[in-house]
Amino acid sequence: MSLLTGDTHTPRHYLLVPPEATPNGPLHLGHVGGPFLWSDMIARHLRVRGDLPLVITGSDVYESYVALKAHAEDSTPGEVAARYGQRIQDDLAALRIGVDAFIVPDQQPWREQFEQEVAASMERLTARGAVVTRTECVPYCAASDRWVVGGWLQGRCPECGAGIASYFCEECSAHFLPESVVEPRPLLDEGPLTWREISSLFLRLPDRDLLDTTLVDLGVADRYRATVARFLERDGLTVRLSAPQTWGLPLPAPEPDVPRALFPYAGIFMFARLAGAVHGRLSGTGVNAFDPDSGVTTITTLGVDNVIPTLVSIVGTSLLHGDMKPYDRCLINNFYRLAGRKFSTSARHAIWAADIAASPAIGVDTVRYYLAGADLESGAASFETADFLRTANATLADGLGKQIDAAWSRLPGGTPQAPAPAVADLLESLLAEQSAALDGTRVSTRRAVAALDRWCADDAVAHAAEDGAYWWLKGLSLLAFPVMPDLAELVWQRLGGAGEPRAAAFLARTPAHRDRPAPGFGRVSAADLDACLPDTLRPGADA
Repeated sequence: MSLLTGDTHTPRHYLLVPPEATPNGPLHLGHVGGPFLWSDMIARHLRVRGDLPLVITGSDVYESYVALKAHAEDSTPGEVAARYGQRIQDDLAALRIGVDAFIVPDQQPWREQFEQEVAASMERLTARGAVVTRTECVPYCAASDRWVVGGWLQGRCPECGAGIASYFCEECSAHFLPESVVEPRPLLDEGPLTWREISSLFLRLPDRDLLDTTLVDLGVADRYRATVARFLERDGLTVRLSAPQTWGLPLPAPEPDVPRALFPYAGIFMFARLAGAVHGRLSGTGVNAFDPDSGVTTITTLGVDNVIPTLVSIVGTSLLHGDMKPYDRCLINNFYRLAGRKFSTSARHAIWAADIAASPAIGVDTVRYYLAGADLESGAASFETADFLRTANATLADGLGKQIDAAWSRLPGGTPQAPAPAVADLLESLLAEQSAALDGTRVSTRRAVAALDRWCADDAVAHAAEDGAYWWLKGLSLLAFPVMPDLAELVWQRLGGAGEPRAAAFLARTPAHRDRPAPGFGRVSAADLDACLPDTLRPGADA
C-alpha cells in the first residue's frame, strides 16, 4: 500500500481519549509531556496517513482536589472547576494539542448527557448483578463536619510506604481503601478523626483471569498487569463506585447523615461511554465508538497514576456491561519530571504550559520536539535545562533551521519535476516507521522523532536531481507534522499545499511561494528559559 498515492488506503475512524484533567490548576509540562502529547501526535500522524481520528477529553470536575482548591481560594468547587477548566483548554491550545470536544460534566449541555449516561450505566450494571453494597470504615472530623477522604486524607501507602494523599499512591500506582492507609491524618488541622462505619457502593469485577486475558490482548505491559493483580487481591474483586463526599454527582444514600456521590474513578467509565457517543455524532458514524461492532479503534492515553482507574474501572467494567467493547488500546506513560524531581503544582516545581508557550523566544515546536524525544513508554524521563538548550540551539536553530534555509534557496522557480523514485521510497519507509511507533499497542514518540531525524540527516534527498530541495522540504512537512505542527504547516503551505500536510497530496507538483521567507527556529538563551522556570531552578537559587 502506498500512502503517497492514497488510492489504496481506506480511511479508518479512531477515537482518542486522553485523561480528564483535574481543574484545580493550570497544566504544566509534566501533564502535557505524556498522555496529551501522545494523543495529539497519534492523531496528527493518522490524519497525515488519511485516517479519521477525533480527540475527546474534558474536566474531571468532581475530584476532591477541586473542593480542596475551593477551600484554599475561599471559593466554590463549581467556580474553581469552571475557572481552571477553561485555563486547561487554553493551555492545550497554546501547545497545539488538538481537542475535538471538551466535555465538562457539571455544565450544560454536558451535564444532562453525563447524568443520563450515569443513570443508564448504573441501571444496566445493577441489573447484571455488578453493583454491590459494602460496609467500610471512613475517617470523619466532627469539628468541621467533613468526611476526610480523597485529597483531604494523607498518610503512607500500605504497599510501598511512600507518602500519599487520596485513594492512591503515585509512586507504585496502588489504590486502596481509606482504612488501609498507614498513619492516616487529615490534611487540615481541624480536629481529631473518628472512624465511622458506612455503606458504600462497589462494582463486582469479572473473573480476574478474564480481566487479565483482556489486558494481555490489549498489550498491557506485565508490570501494570501486576499492579492490577495486587489491587484485585487486596480488594476482593471490587472497585469503588461511591464515596462519602458532598461535591459530586449524588447517588441515592440510605444513611441521611452520610453523603454519597459517584466516585470520580468510577465516573471515568461513564465519561468514556459519553465520549464514545459524542464521537458517533461528530464523526457521522451514528454509533457509540464502544459498541462492539462500531468499527472505531478506541485509544486512551494515561499516566502510571491512572493504571487502576483505567484498567479496572473502565476495562473491567466494560466486561461487566455486556454490550460494550473495552478500549482497543491503553497506552501508558511513566512520569515526566523536572530536573529529576516530580512536577508539583502545590510546591510550584513546574514549568507551566502557558508560560513557555507565551515565551517570545521559545517556539512551541521546540518544546514539543524536546518533549517528544523522551521515551516515557520505557521509563521516567526528565526535563533538564542544559539538554533543552542544546536541543533548541544545536539541533534545531543551528541544525535543522540552517538545512531548511539552504533548501529554500534551491527551490525551483516554477512547477517542480517529479521526485526521484528513491526519494519517495525513503519517505514511504519513514512514514511506515512513524506508523509503527504511533499506531500500535505500544507507543514511542522517541521513535517517531527518530524517523523525522533520519529524513533530515539524509543530504542525498535534498541534493537529489529533479528538484530534491523541494521534495525534501515537502517530505519534512509530513514527518514533522505530528511533532512540530507549526513548522510543518508553514512548509506545506509555502510549497503550495492546502491545509494540513497529507501523504496522499505529496506527489502534487504545486509551485512554491519562493517570495515568502523560510520557516525556522530562533536561538534560545539561558535567560529566555530561566523566565519560565520555577524559582528553585533559577540561577542562584538553592535547588
